Amino acid sequence: MRGADYTLPMSRLTLAFLMVLCSCIQSMPLCAAETADGRSVLLIAAEGMADPRFRQSVVLVTRHGPGSSTVGVIVNRVLEAGLDQVFPEIKSAAQHRLHYGGPVAPGQLVFMVRSEAAPAMAIPLAERLFLSSDGDSLRQLLEAPTPADRLRVFKGFASWAPDQLESEIDRGDWYLSPVDADVLFNEPPDEMWPRLWRRATQLRVQAPQPGSSRLAALGDADYFRMRVAPILEHP
Repeated sequence: MRGADYTLPMSRLTLAFLMVLCSCIQSMPLCAAETADGRSVLLIAAEGMADPRFRQSVVLVTRHGPGSSTVGVIVNRVLEAGLDQVFPEIKSAAQHRLHYGGPVAPGQLVFMVRSEAAPAMAIPLAERLFLSSDGDSLRQLLEAPTPADRLRVFKGFASWAPDQLESEIDRGDWYLSPVDADVLFNEPPDEMWPRLWRRATQLRVQAPQPGSSRLAALGDADYFRMRVAPILEHP
């Protein structure tokens, strides 16, 4: 099975709007980094995914508390725009492509980085893997420069209201897989979904019975909902 071509077009108007927004980036108020403790997983869309926004998608999500929202980024959809169109003043930005992270806050840049040190306002996803939207940190990473196999920048992100994702998993929309940074950065985006989907179905990933929390292992801290609530009110 071949995956769909997820090099997505971006209109001039959308790109111009994005550049204006990114010229004065405001950070999504993520919590300061803590020790990664298994709160993050990969969601692999089932073959029959009905929602066109997530069809044949792989989503890296992080969850903070059974009663709070879940957020993440789609990791296998690449936009036509390079980051040099967003940061023309940074020469090394031309080495990076802009990725589509999801339908929430389309004017917001979110980035994922492999690093020994956490950037400002970062959420730990796995060992030496972080998610942040701090504009100053992103500029510093681009100016360093940080290579493309350690940095991904996304336009927008995805979010689920409390219990929404559990319902989607219960009806078979998603398979769950551990976070693998090598897959995230080294797997070609157009090959990521079919390979992970085949692996998930071959392993016959089974869901717990309805009523059990498939995301229980993602932790009980509630800070993410408190700090990102103003954005998540508009999924």
